[in-house]
Amino acid sequence: MSRFTEDLARYRARGVTGVNLLLHPAVWAIASYRLSHWVYVDRPMALVRIPLKLVALLTQKFCVVFMEMDIDAQATIGGGFYIGHIGGVHINPGAVLGRNCDLAHRVTIGASAMGRAGIPVLGDEVYIGTGATLVGKIRVGDGAKIAANTLVMSNVPAGATVMGVPGRIIMRARAATPVAAAASDTDKLEVPVGSQDGR
Repeated sequence: MSRFTEDLARYRARGVTGVNLLLHPAVWAIASYRLSHWVYVDRPMALVRIPLKLVALLTQKFCVVFMEMDIDAQATIGGGFYIGHIGGVHINPGAVLGRNCDLAHRVTIGASAMGRAGIPVLGDEVYIGTGATLVGKIRVGDGAKIAANTLVMSNVPAGATVMGVPGRIIMRARAATPVAAAASDTDKLEVPVGSQDGR
């Protein structure tokens, strides 16, 4: 449940603390997803898993029926997940979201209805605006921004901003300056062989 701790840290960083944090419906939806994912995907020992399946089922149905928040337990979502407002969020099984992703309400991340197999894979620190829909076998790069009411059906490069129906790139990530690029190369040389970035 360390990822849920990261989720709560994102809310606290935005000023949602104390009772407001405990009563925040989006936090309830994320907690329900984390519990369901742990029970059905991580599969703790049977003595714990079996009674918690009922709890996970009830919390999941509560979120779907009363809050319109359907985050499937089979989705993979990194820590630091932030949902600004409840309502209309649907994340399909198989979807992958990286760390520190932000979602507004009325967001759909799922399969295409046009016969295209596959589910979106999102990188770290991706922002998805209100009413946006991401469908099909696509990849959204780190730090990308999806504007409100945008339909994304093709890959989005890292750092790009996409808007429209269908979504089009309206802004790309700024290229690194020579000094920054050199510093980045130096940093890479200093990483010990065999180390990992922790993602």
